[in-house]
Amino acid sequence: MSLNEIQNELYKKEPSKELLQHEKSEFDASSIVFSSPEKSGLPKDEWLEKEDVIEKEDKKIVKKGALIVGGLLLVIAVVVGFYKIKQSFFNADRLSVSLEGPAEVKSGNLVTYEIKYKNDNRADLKNVTLKMTYPEDFKPEGNADFKSEGTMVSVLKFADIKGQSEGKIVFNGRTYSPKGNLIKIKAEISYMPSTVSTTFVVGDQLSIGVISAPIALEVTAPQNISANDEVNYLINYKNEGVENFENIRVKIDYPEQFTFTSSDPKVFEGNNIWYIGSLPGGQSGKIVVAGRMSGNRDEVKLAKVTIGANNNSVFVSYNEESARTKIISSPLVIKQTVNGLDNLTANAGDNLRFKIDYKNEGPLGLRDVIVTEHIDSTVLDYSTLDTDGGAYDANSKTITWKASDHKELKNLASGQGGTISFIINIKGVIPVASGNDKNFVISSLAKIDSPDISTPISMNKVISGNKMDTKLNSKLVLDVKGYYNDAKIPNTGPVPPKVSQESTYTMHFIASNVSNDIEGAKVEAVLPTSVSVTGKFFPEGSPIFYNERTNSIVWNIGNLEAGAGIVSPGKEVAFQVKIKPSVDQVGQEAPLLNESVFSAKDLFTGENISAKVPGKSTRLYEDDGLVGSYRVSN
Repeated sequence: MSLNEIQNELYKKEPSKELLQHEKSEFDASSIVFSSPEKSGLPKDEWLEKEDVIEKEDKKIVKKGALIVGGLLLVIAVVVGFYKIKQSFFNADRLSVSLEGPAEVKSGNLVTYEIKYKNDNRADLKNVTLKMTYPEDFKPEGNADFKSEGTMVSVLKFADIKGQSEGKIVFNGRTYSPKGNLIKIKAEISYMPSTVSTTFVVGDQLSIGVISAPIALEVTAPQNISANDEVNYLINYKNEGVENFENIRVKIDYPEQFTFTSSDPKVFEGNNIWYIGSLPGGQSGKIVVAGRMSGNRDEVKLAKVTIGANNNSVFVSYNEESARTKIISSPLVIKQTVNGLDNLTANAGDNLRFKIDYKNEGPLGLRDVIVTEHIDSTVLDYSTLDTDGGAYDANSKTITWKASDHKELKNLASGQGGTISFIINIKGVIPVASGNDKNFVISSLAKIDSPDISTPISMNKVISGNKMDTKLNSKLVLDVKGYYNDAKIPNTGPVPPKVSQESTYTMHFIASNVSNDIEGAKVEAVLPTSVSVTGKFFPEGSPIFYNERTNSIVWNIGNLEAGAGIVSPGKEVAFQVKIKPSVDQVGQEAPLLNESVFSAKDLFTGENISAKVPGKSTRLYEDDGLVGSYRVSN
């Protein structure tokens, strides 16, 4: 088909009126298409002009779309570019922190650690803080720029970290920890980049092994014992360094069924803590602990000893050691009692009657059996000792019984036993020379042995024993005195006292406590009906109370330390009483105070103890100014 034919074909029809009307109201080039000038009703030139208009409108729409798309692409490009630029200024992964230093240390030695940091960002880092965290047994030292925040945190605030820079900080300290312990130190840097308002944290941690202890510690104990036998723990300690240690304490965690008896030096707190105090370099010391161990056959008993220091009321261990003791059986058994008891508390002046029962519970007879009793205490009066045969060695404080004293000991058949007795008295006056003379214990250890008892190789020979610890109650002393001529509270009225006339006297309670700390101490007394309290006391405000209805007076002392009134001042209170004698008392002493009772609880023995003092009358021997002036007159 020729070009003219095609053109004629295109212009055959005219556009409808509706279509032309629509063109006038809204021209939509995408929805209206003219097939030919004839169909459009327009001349060819006009139709071509119209077609050109449509083409221009289409180009405008395309151009607008292109501009919108281009704008969106530009915005995206700008955002992405900004993010890329911003990211090039700061990225949290570009700040690194490392904690470097020895991985193994000797406890007590000063060690230096380095905290290295590197900022590969172009942005500066603001509000930078370094926080060091460490356990209680690590002590910072010589870090003047750091500020302590508690016992386990040190903080350093320093200048900004510039972009593309690096540096290091030195942190010194000492580890005080038992050998074999692993401690951990942590370094954290918190900061805020100059480009954002968010805080970031980065850090590192170092584990440090302790390869030696600052204080050497050794604990020894018997390898084997029989049940209820005596156990002695020997603790040796030494500061092997040059640094001086302060506030040193030694603590023992006893095995189950261990009963503490005594120690040298005396225990400081409870029955298992000793205060050493200062321990200079090279200095050493020892502690001996005595007690009794019970348990089952083949049972192993573990005692743990720790040496360390108190730091801000927290105990920090420097070294730890343990000792093991095995309980094994013996064919010979022995048991003792005192005054019929196996757990006794005694008082000054008491008579102690010991009874030792022994028996061969093995299948075979035993020959040449020997029984011994070691009894040692400064409160015993050895001049009263009655050994029931046997021999007493004053140097070793030991009584020994052999077959020459008790014939059955020559050949002790299977199932055969016997009894040995002896007597000794406690001193009436307990020797107290200082505040350390307290908590007295009478230790008695009975043992039985025969050469026929075999001893396994590499083991201690087991000699059957039975240990008793008799605790001594403190002795309470109350002195009651009365005066007419008294410097504390002056008195009035006739002396000697006269019938129907009022006279006053000042009574004094003076309390002393000999050998153990006590609590709840008080003095109670009842006044005769004819006597009453005036209300004058010295010192004023003393805890002394008078009940007028019962005519009783109570002085609440409270706690009183051992040796009060002997090696340190005792407690004293004074109060005034008044009497008005009656006719039937003429020629007699007038009673002022009935019996007084001093009572308290002994903190060492746990016993309630007391002392009684007879009443007082107007015959006051302590007042020199009343000689012969004590009988009631008309």
